[in-house]
Order: sequence, then C-alpha cells, then structure tokens
Amino acid sequence: MKKLILVLILLLIITYSYPQKRFNLTFLASPQVSWLKSDSKDVEGGRSIMGFGYGVEGDLFLGSENYAFTTGMTVSSAGGSLTYKTSTLLSRKVFPAGTIVDYNLTFLEFPLALKMRTRNFFRTRYYAQFGLTNWFNIKARGTSSDRFFQKEPVQNEIRFYDVGLNVGGGFEYDLGHANALTCGLVYSNGFADATMASGITMKVVRFRLGFVF
Repeated sequence: MKKLILVLILLLIITYSYPQKRFNLTFLASPQVSWLKSDSKDVEGGRSIMGFGYGVEGDLFLGSENYAFTTGMTVSSAGGSLTYKTSTLLSRKVFPAGTIVDYNLTFLEFPLALKMRTRNFFRTRYYAQFGLTNWFNIKARGTSSDRFFQKEPVQNEIRFYDVGLNVGGGFEYDLGHANALTCGLVYSNGFADATMASGITMKVVRFRLGFVF
C-alpha cells in the first residue's frame, strides 16, 4: 500500500512539474463520519463511526482555472454497524437474531470528479465538485455484540469494490507563491452493495483540510 501511495505521488509531481500542463497538487486530511444503510427487511442499519482519511489529489485544469478534472488516491477508514434481525452466518459462525456487528473498514479511494471554481475574491476561491468515488477494500474487521468477534477479520463479508456519488464544496485561501489552504465538506453516497448481503450501502460525510501547491 505504501508503494502505491509513493508511486502516485511521484506521478502527480511529475505531471505538476511538466511546464505545458496546468495542475494543482493537494495533500489532504479528512476527519469523517460514515454509516451503513440497509434496504433489506432482515438487516437494519445502526450507529455511525468516526474515521479518518489522508492522501493526495490533483486538479487538472480544463482550459481555465475555473474548471478542473480531479482525481487522486486516499486511504480512508469507514464503516458502521448492522443489526441482523434473523439468525445469520458470518465468517463461519451462526449468530442469533438481534446480533449487532460493528464493521471497521479501510479503503483505497480513487475520486473522479469535475471541480468548478470561482474567480479569486480577496485571495479566496469557492468551489463545488461532482463526480464518483471508487472504494477498494484493503482491510475489514468486525466486532459482534455478543463479543464472539473482537475486531476479527471479516474480509469475506465485505465486497472488494464499491462505488458512490461524490458531491461537495468548499473554499481555497491563497497563500501566495502558488500555494493555498483548502477546506470543504464532501458527501459520498454509495449506490452499490458494500457487503455480501444485498441492499447494504455505505454513506460518508467528510470534512476536508488540505495544502495546495
């Protein structure tokens, strides 16, 4: 995982330094809240969990500084809890009805979004973004309410790939010398199954802080 992050950072730095391309590179940190929503009659969504994301994103400007294609890679911790209303088989154990399982998940996340920015007003630009986020699960642990599971691996219960709508906005404050601080709020609405049980989707609200150069 560390090698993938280093390779992506290197590629983005090379692209940024290439003189014929207009490109911004942003290092991000994102405190976030996530939860699992269920459309199944046999499973009920439960409490949310606090998580954290960090990584790098790049903005490739599309003809002007007001429009950009945004992509990158972050490591993101998310998840939530589910209540199983009927007895269910999880990781080779049958749990009785009413069991609550807390899922703590780690993803590699790749956004693909269109960013729209205002002009510079008193050293501040406001932006909105719209697109997709792609989650690739790299770690999954579960804790059951009967304590049979205590942060045990549950990789086989979580789908490797998930995708969701990614919308948000914020502002960038110009520090001079092509550097800026960025702050924003992003909502990611998963619309594919997050677990092997159908009808379970993941939602994430994140507060993004970053340094642009």
